[in-house]
Amino acid sequence: MSWLLENWFGSKESLEQVREEVHKHLQKEFYLGVSGIDNPEQSSNRIPSKEMILSLHGPWGDKLEEQETELLQYIHDELPPVVRDEVGIFPFFTQVTQEGYLVLTFIRNATSRSMLFQRLPLRLVTPDGKVVARKTFHLLEFGPIGDKSSRPCEFLFPWSEFDDLPDKEVPLTLEYKKPEKTAEHPEMLGGELTEEEQQQYREKAAALPVEEGLVDLQVLDITEGTNNGLKVVVLFRNGLNKRLEFTEVPIIVHDKAGDAVARVHYTLENLKVEAKGSRIWAFEIPATSIKKEGVKAADCTAFIPKAKQQKKEQAASETSQPKGFLQ
Repeated sequence: MSWLLENWFGSKESLEQVREEVHKHLQKEFYLGVSGIDNPEQSSNRIPSKEMILSLHGPWGDKLEEQETELLQYIHDELPPVVRDEVGIFPFFTQVTQEGYLVLTFIRNATSRSMLFQRLPLRLVTPDGKVVARKTFHLLEFGPIGDKSSRPCEFLFPWSEFDDLPDKEVPLTLEYKKPEKTAEHPEMLGGELTEEEQQQYREKAAALPVEEGLVDLQVLDITEGTNNGLKVVVLFRNGLNKRLEFTEVPIIVHDKAGDAVARVHYTLENLKVEAKGSRIWAFEIPATSIKKEGVKAADCTAFIPKAKQQKKEQAASETSQPKGFLQ
């Protein structure tokens, strides 16, 4: 019996027996809202799961036997179609372990660009709607998910972090907790920045005042990031008379030889810049997105080829721009 069959389905001894039980374990897919449309789960514009590419990453690709890979492909292909231009998370199996409550999912990227996730706030909910656990998962090391691709991902909620321990037989549902919209100061900083860095970049931004009628993004700095990655600090400036919400930021990094060593596309939630205001944000580029070994921040330059922003108040004739990556 393979590792997956033994640990997921216990007494089931064959792939055919497992296939009979797959559908009873599936939960409801939820969407991260990167398309910009309201209630994306109601959209009829969808892509069949079989047209998505199943990408196995890390331990999912290194330790699976042929039978296990076949099982994952079968489960993936049995999923309902995914909403086009969205990122969906589809829980397909849960298990009570000694360490905590384990949820196995497929992250499905139905957009036309790669997706990189930094933080993903999730929670577990009982059938009567009670939230029993909350946890923000850091996914930089998970790496980017390619366009029109799906990747299995596991989320473990340790028992020690539960707000309330339910009985073991109570089924729990995985949900996405969308960040709350909060009031923001025009020069509020975001991302992972120390107090010293915050002061340093505030001083740099002060020397780059907002220009009337101009909306632009400027790289303030590129430094060493966490776990051999890079950190790019960007200044957002809004010279218009209306508040803007930035939804996409692509960043390209070149080394001293002029080679593109990283291309990362971020989708943002709630990154708003007030009228005639500015904002600083730090973007982490994981080592998995760097194409060369031994890249040093001091030898690199970063730039933003384009960026999309969405006005708070749009004319009725305008259509919302699709988003891309979660910060």
